[in-house]
Parts: sequence; structure tokens; C-alpha cells
Amino acid sequence: MKSCYLAAALIILGSSVLGAEAPGGEPALGPLGGRNMYAPHLPWFSFSADSAAALPTGSITAGSAVYILNEFSSYPFNPDDYTLESDGRLPSADQNNLTAMDYESTILELSVDWQALPKWRFSADWRLHFRYGGFMDSTIEWWHGLFGLSNAGREYFDQNRSRWDIRSTSGISMNGGGTITAPGDLDLLALWSFWSSRNLVMAVQGALKIPLSRGGSGFSSGYPDLGAEILLDWHPWIRWGFYMNTGIIIPLGGGGHVMGQIIPAVEFRVLNGLSILVQMNIQSSPITGEIDYLHPVFGKTTMFTLPQTDLKIGVKGRINNFGWQFYIEEDPITWEGPDILLFFAADWTFQ
Repeated sequence: MKSCYLAAALIILGSSVLGAEAPGGEPALGPLGGRNMYAPHLPWFSFSADSAAALPTGSITAGSAVYILNEFSSYPFNPDDYTLESDGRLPSADQNNLTAMDYESTILELSVDWQALPKWRFSADWRLHFRYGGFMDSTIEWWHGLFGLSNAGREYFDQNRSRWDIRSTSGISMNGGGTITAPGDLDLLALWSFWSSRNLVMAVQGALKIPLSRGGSGFSSGYPDLGAEILLDWHPWIRWGFYMNTGIIIPLGGGGHVMGQIIPAVEFRVLNGLSILVQMNIQSSPITGEIDYLHPVFGKTTMFTLPQTDLKIGVKGRINNFGWQFYIEEDPITWEGPDILLFFAADWTFQ
């Protein structure tokens, strides 16, 4: 429901500038960036969306980004089976036992892209994670109440907590609490743009994740991962761009399953150097949870098992060598993604 309101607002914004001058001969801005920050998937590599088109040969793009997310998920329970406190919340011990994820997080990201040859681009990125109790819980509960949306059990738990306890049948457990700072893994990528025509560009990309955190930390599997994907950019009309990244991720340890990932995106070019985008991240789960529950759409299933179906709605811009983007992300279908995620990024291209 929240995603529908956001999409409607952006459609109205786009419609208001349809009469503006059409984009000229400058390249399209490409899909939204940002990796998968959902805690049960976080220890393993995931692709961010990328364009198949080559950058200017010899150019280097240095970027930084900030993710701000609020996460809440509880194990299934019936409130009638518990004696609630006077404020309507569960006793502290029961809250701890029933919490799967309840925290806020800020992630800082650094990245670099080097178009070394006309068809070859090399990239690297790294993140630093902060988890803490935060301050957004009351705002999110108010927002849900304003539109009559479910709080998914938030109302039975104290606000501004930092705790996670993710259990799986493969013996992997990710648990912790309080305020934590942890390094993420280093991702190295190589992209080959092997086909390019006026309206269609295709590429393949390979990836290697180098673990920099210990396994079991919740921020890394402690083992390398391999990834491979096919990328396609299609520009049938001057204002519109369609993107599709399809990949596979192979963990080399840490107990994660082989994952498939599909990232479709649509770009509407509002003005020269300004685009509105709608994008998804569809990714199979690397783990299977221990506890069954009844999903309102998919029926009986197991915690953390459904694929992620995250939706990103955002804007992207470029002024000469300076680029920027912002988006809001959530999973409105399977709920296997952060409750709400805000992403801000900026980059500078050196020619």
C-alpha cells in the first residue's frame, strides 16, 4: 500500500513535466544502485543493478552512498497466549524470545568504477555497517496507523530496540544486539560490454566477494562468493529505458544456498540529466528458516524462505561529472526485505 502511494506521487511528478524539452544526445542515466541489505541475505554477495553500456574509455567514477533502514520481524505468536503489560506490549523476556529482527541501521558505502578499455569495466565496493536502536519506530507506527496498515506486530514490542536472532535449518545463526559497528565484505567486479547498437546494449559481468568480517557475525559468511550475470539495456524511445540484470551467486562456504537474482528496472527521462525510476530486486533466499508460519498471500511457508521481491522507487540525476540518486525501498509482496530503506548516493567521474 505504501509503495502504491509513492508510485502515484512519482507518476504525477513525471506527468507534470511531459511537455518539457526531450533529452538530447547525452547517455541515459541507468538503473538505481544499492545492494541487498536484508539481514538474512547480508552475509553473502548480491549484485546491485548496473548498466550494460560502457563508460567513456579511461574514465574513473568514485562514489559514496548512505543506506538508512528500519527493520522489524517477529517469530509467529498469538497475543492471546501471553499476559500483556499495562501498555499493551509483551513482557521483556517474551519480546526477546520472539524477536527475529528489530533494529535500525546506517551503512556507509565506497565504490569505484574504472572503464579501463572500450568494452571492459572494473569495479570495487565496500561498506561499513552500524546497527543501533534508532528513533524511527514511533514514526513508522504512526504512518501505519494513518493509512490503516498493519504494524506486523510492532505494537507488542518496545520501541527503539536493537536485537536480531535469525535461525536456519542449515545450522547458520545470526544473533546479536545493542550498538554495533562492523566492516562489510569487499566486492570486485569485471564487466564486458560485448554487444552495442543504437537501442540495445548487452554485457556479462563476473564478481568475487572477498570476506573481511568473521563468519557468524551477521555481516559476512566468512567465505568468498562467486557471481555471474547477464545485463541488457533497451532504449526503444528517447524518454524510456528498460534494464534487466539476471545473475547467479555461488557461495564457496558459510552454509548459504546458491541464489538467483533478477533486477528489472524502468527509467523515465524527465529532463536532461534527470530521471524517475521504478526497479525491483527479486532474489532467492540463501537460507531456510526453522519455523513455519502462515503468509497472507502465499499460505503456509517457512521463515526467510520466500524470495525477496523488493521495490525501489527513486530519482537519479547528473550534472556534468557529478551524479546523484535517491530511492525508497521496501518489499510489498513477500516481505523478505527491510521494512523501509532510504538510499542516498553521489559520485564524481574523472575523465
